[in-house]
Amino acid sequence: VSDGYANTRVVKFDNDGNYVTAWGEKGTPPNEIRPNYMNNVHGIAVDPDTSRVYVNDRANNRVQVFDENGTYLDEWSFGPEPTDIHAIYIGADKNLWAADRATTKVLGYNLDGQLLYSWGTFGNFPGAQWGVHGMSVDQEGNFYVAEVGNGRVQKYRPRAGARPETMVGIPVYSAWE
Repeated sequence: VSDGYANTRVVKFDNDGNYVTAWGEKGTPPNEIRPNYMNNVHGIAVDPDTSRVYVNDRANNRVQVFDENGTYLDEWSFGPEPTDIHAIYIGADKNLWAADRATTKVLGYNLDGQLLYSWGTFGNFPGAQWGVHGMSVDQEGNFYVAEVGNGRVQKYRPRAGARPETMVGIPVYSAWE
């Protein structure tokens, strides 16, 4: 769980909701560079294959990568200001997708931080976005965004013939067939 506004940390619970551990320290604004120090933990995603935890250290424009017990492994940058990543997601495509409020784009990265693809435009008309603060994908590949700027949720359906590398990956869930 990302606990970012008040406590600047990640909290791990077991399958029954019992507290296991927490990690993260409040960094020194505006550009903290020390590992495990963060300014506004604002999203978290886990690679189910490696159990690596990708933490959106929003105010520092970076992702910090930890093992499942909070040991720092790596980090990479989303780029300089005005970058403002509000949500991250890892799906079955094994890419990290990020919603950038500053550019109103959805950005696709490989898990080493290399930018692969981006799309999106600013506005309040259908298909445009303003302040994506949450993202999700269903089993059929429909992509949903929750926008704080527009106060709405939008659903994007995959087009026939769409290139898979441009689409946010479906969720990882072993019970689906």
